[in-house]
Formats: sequence, structure tokens, C-alpha cells
Amino acid sequence: MIGIISAMDSEMKELVRLLTDKKKKMHAGLDYYTGKLNGVEVVICRCGVGKVNAAMHTQILIDLYKPKALIQNGIAGSLSPDVGAFDLVIGSELVYHDMQDFVIKNFEPLEPVYYSDEKLLNKAIEVAGDEGGVHVGRIATGDSFVSSSKEKQDIFKRTKALCTEMEGCAVAHTAYLNKVPFVVIRCISDSADDNASVDFGEFQNVASDCLVDMITHLVKKI
Repeated sequence: MIGIISAMDSEMKELVRLLTDKKKKMHAGLDYYTGKLNGVEVVICRCGVGKVNAAMHTQILIDLYKPKALIQNGIAGSLSPDVGAFDLVIGSELVYHDMQDFVIKNFEPLEPVYYSDEKLLNKAIEVAGDEGGVHVGRIATGDSFVSSSKEKQDIFKRTKALCTEMEGCAVAHTAYLNKVPFVVIRCISDSADDNASVDFGEFQNVASDCLVDMITHLVKKI
């Protein structure tokens, strides 16, 4: 079984619609859907926004469903000038942008960088293809919706990440501690700048749907 984790309904609803043999259960107040996606057994959950929700539901999913791999998908704000609206970012590595280096270096169990599983990463890159608009690199996670050009520049300067979101590194962190292979895939919905709130509201559904075909094909290859 493969686990798929999204933060919001808009990021998972089309995947859930495509499930066959669909069943639903509730854990910790949220729905988990099992079934077959493109003939592959999966479990899909909406973890909710933010690092705590993401980590909690990743752990629940791992404990109850024993997935052989995890895919964390959703939308994100661009940090790099090379990454535009509706581009795909495949996270080769995940970092927290809102945790002090001192804390990461001195308290366990924390790592400065969490790396996506190499095999999953290569399969995701293969499925995405070599067309324009696909980027592979670092994703930065924090408990804030970045909607300030100043904050965006600060995060990019410190992390050199391609995009920012609110769950990926928490999923990666939890998967790493449980020794479960993972990959994080994001589609850009906004530029994480002073116009981010407007762009997010306008483009979040389109950006969410951009990942459906990719994930549907990726689960078949895992």
C-alpha cells in the first residue's frame, strides 16, 4: 500500500474521486480513504494545514496502514525566480525554515536536511518528464503562509529552497524516523510575495489539479 498525504481538500479531492473499491474511516477527526488508484492500493488522507497536523497524521497513517512508501503532495509558494506559477517542484530535500539552527544542531531527533528516497525521487522525475516547468531541489517548510516579499527573500536567502509550504518537512521528518521512503511533490499556486493571498485564492484549485495525473502514474511505478 502507498500512502498519499495532502493538507487540504482541494489537494486530494480529485484523487479520492478516482479511487475504486473506496472505503472511508476517520482517525483523529479526519477522513482516510482506502482503495485502488490506477489499480494500486493506496490510502489517502487530508492531514490539515501545518507541521503538527502533518506529523500527527503521517504517524497515524504509518502505524495503521503500514505503507511501503509515502507521497506528500500539494501546492506551494515559489521562492526562486526560476520557478513560476503551475510549475512542478519535486523535493529532493526538505528543510524547516522556521527552526533555529541551534535547536536543530543540539536537540534530537532533528536533522538539518531530510532527503527524499532516491528511488522514489527518480521515479517521480521520470513520470514528470523533461518538459519545462519541472524543477528538482529543496523545499522549505514552516508554520506560516508566506505572503510578504521581505519574508520570501529572507527564507530564500537562508535556505536556497525552490518553494515554501507548511507540511512537507514534517512529513519527511516523521517518515525518516519511521524508516518509510517518501517523496514530496508540489505545484506552484503563488509567488509567496505581497500578492500571494490573491494568487492563492485564484489559482489553488488549478494548481492542485496539476498533480493528479502525475501521482496517478507515479503510484503505478512504485
